Amino acid sequence: MNYHIKSLCHQGAIRDNNEDAISYGIHKELGVAWMLIADGMGGHNAGEVASAMLVDHIKSEWDKVSITNQANWLTWITEQLNAANIAILNQASSTSDQQGMGTTGVLIVIENNNCYLGWVGDSRAYSLKNKNLVQETVDHTMLQELVNRGAISAETAKNSNTKNLLSQAIGVREKIAVDTATIAIKSGDTIMLSTDGLHDYLTEQEINHYLSVYSENKDVCHDMVYRALAQNSRDNLTVGLIRVSN
Repeated sequence: MNYHIKSLCHQGAIRDNNEDAISYGIHKELGVAWMLIADGMGGHNAGEVASAMLVDHIKSEWDKVSITNQANWLTWITEQLNAANIAILNQASSTSDQQGMGTTGVLIVIENNNCYLGWVGDSRAYSLKNKNLVQETVDHTMLQELVNRGAISAETAKNSNTKNLLSQAIGVREKIAVDTATIAIKSGDTIMLSTDGLHDYLTEQEINHYLSVYSENKDVCHDMVYRALAQNSRDNLTVGLIRVSN
């Protein structure tokens, strides 16, 4: 499996700092790719500390993966997000100006014809297969919890001013519930990770279009970010794309 990867992490037009983070890599021996996206939160610039700690943790643990020490990827993803949660929580508890910091996290590992996915928060993963766009994650927000229970409609949640109030995040409390999924993929499919500063300001039709034209000769990350900015995104914006081919 070959991987064509592009990403962009943009401070945006309003924020004084960038609390988003993204990282990725390819294990050449195993032919396995990974990508992580994070959207930090917390006062005194602590959000960027939390998202950076999550990225650093995953990078460190990824370096320990080997041919002789291959993981069950869903288990590995869950364990790493939980371990990062405790590390960030401990850091926040011991540093006064970092108390309350946390981060979202979406972590994927692609091996052969499967994309393994785990997430906490409202950063998202999308897949594009045969020009069909699917949101593969379900936001961990208070409003989404109401949608899940049938208390409000998805349309009401989408138009609410409080749609980004998280129901859980990494580093905020001792226990988190990591959601996981396995996505079957094939040559020509594209996986996208994004923070809410990007996907909240693009329609699904626009995302579908950008991913459909994404190729080795066409990097659409800048186009997506500047379209979201034109739609008055007031947050940091991050997007990561992986297109797979044989």
